[in-house]
Amino acid sequence: MSLIDDVLRDPAFQRLKSVVIGATGLAYYMDKDAAFAERIARRQDKRNFTGLSDYLAVLLKDGPAGPEFQALINELAVGETFFFRYAEQFEALRAVAIPECLRRNQASRTLRIWSAGCSIGPEAYTLEILLKQHFAAELEGWQVSIVGTDINGAFIEHAKRAAYGDWAMRGLSPETLSACFDREKDQWVVKPQYRTWTSFFQFNLVEGPLPSYTRGLGALDIVLCRNVMIYFDEAARVRLLQGLHDTLVNGGWLVVGHAETGQQMTPLYTPVPVPGATLYRKPEPAAQPAPPPAAVPDELPTLPPPARPRPTPEARRVPRREEPRSEESRAEAAPAAKTPPPGADLPDSLDRASALEACLARIEGDRLNPALHFQLGLLEEELGVGDAVAAFRRALYLDPGFALADYQLALAYWRRGKLTAAQRHFRNALDSVNGMDGDALVAEGGGLTVTELRSMIELWLSGEEG
Repeated sequence: MSLIDDVLRDPAFQRLKSVVIGATGLAYYMDKDAAFAERIARRQDKRNFTGLSDYLAVLLKDGPAGPEFQALINELAVGETFFFRYAEQFEALRAVAIPECLRRNQASRTLRIWSAGCSIGPEAYTLEILLKQHFAAELEGWQVSIVGTDINGAFIEHAKRAAYGDWAMRGLSPETLSACFDREKDQWVVKPQYRTWTSFFQFNLVEGPLPSYTRGLGALDIVLCRNVMIYFDEAARVRLLQGLHDTLVNGGWLVVGHAETGQQMTPLYTPVPVPGATLYRKPEPAAQPAPPPAAVPDELPTLPPPARPRPTPEARRVPRREEPRSEESRAEAAPAAKTPPPGADLPDSLDRASALEACLARIEGDRLNPALHFQLGLLEEELGVGDAVAAFRRALYLDPGFALADYQLALAYWRRGKLTAAQRHFRNALDSVNGMDGDALVAEGGGLTVTELRSMIELWLSGEEG
């Protein structure tokens, strides 16, 4: 019998898992006993605990900030990231959100940004590079603060060192590498002039109170919380979205990951669609009219240090598998029409309700377009109306190899507690991307690569496929 089997059979296993998930919010391990047991086995093997009761006692004694709990979090958490990840979102910040903040804060001459769940730090340093390369003159004499936080203490120490391998630099031009980093042996180190506004500290988004003014987490202009909430359960997501809302000033901006939009966003934030991305804004109080919104250009100019060039609509679509997969109500797949990303030609001023109406109108004229049904599913899931599951299923009926539709359908099932169906569609999505070029961009993914999507899917399936 293997050590993992011993862990799974230990009477304290479920109690241990409940304690860890409750303290960290890592709910994606809720239905992944084998994956969780594997991580526990690694720690048990290193520390030579006789049983999980002893191990649990150590975790409870020092709490999430204790050395062993942190070592376990290091096994459970995912720290992979890179500079200018999802370049379209940084372009949207540069073209829309940051100029609006600078106009609004002319009197106070302050700018406060939080990178929540910053991992090993590239996101926070990317923000300082962006500000100093594009807004240096406007920010002369301003007080600028960029704070990066993460539950993982080892990640925070890595971030403070500001030293990274080649993988974190992928996609950056030689000019950007030379301008912003020093080469030290096999590491790229962020130059000192791009580290003066940025600081890091450990913070648990699940347990920490928000706002936390004593730690600088309040009265913020911009918050980035990307690829964090997809691992939380419904209750934790709702609490965190409210907490992030409370840390923002009126009119402040929130940036979340591509897979993290949903109906919980609608009561708290106003979606602001821009080319290639959607930002979320905390509404101004009704008694105080919001300042005029920043002008949104038809095309956002590409940043000098993009993570990858902005793709054309044709280049964004990864190849589809031609044969349909079987499913309970799926018949022979109809041919998928080539189309620009849905919503690309819609006015950027449309709110989500108007975008939903426009999407329905477009479907009336092009019923065999899988991308339009996919977009309808995203909008219905975000607004909490209609039947998002049915929309994603229609997209897959029309294009069985539509990987992101399978992924979003899996998430929709997971949110509804249908774990078997969720697992099936995670596996379908993985089947669709396996064998594809890892650097290819996923259709309708807003810059998401095949490698990134595959990693996200494998995390959900970890330990359950063998």
